[in-house]
Amino acid sequence: MSKHLYYVTWHTGSYVELLPVKVDQRTVQYEVEADDEELKHLEKLITTINNKDVMEEHIFVRPFDEDEDEKDKLALKKDVKDLFQVIYNLGTEKTKRYLDEL
Repeated sequence: MSKHLYYVTWHTGSYVELLPVKVDQRTVQYEVEADDEELKHLEKLITTINNKDVMEEHIFVRPFDEDEDEKDKLALKKDVKDLFQVIYNLGTEKTKRYLDEL
């Protein structure tokens, strides 16, 4: 399968997009090369993170449940870590150098 270039774009907060072109220079963008299967996996991770960022239903259903809030934060942290591993694995040399410097 052939690979195509995509940009994982990190917006304010934890909102993440996967785009086929480089866009707004004010956002953090990581270049990755992915085939169709890798692209689906990347899209799934991004969707998971975007859905977990701020769960409005939890604000109203359990506004003071700090234990559940902590579980949500840990789950999001793990998903973000997994996403960065995939970004690194699929990343261009430029992306890998940038992440190595962090």
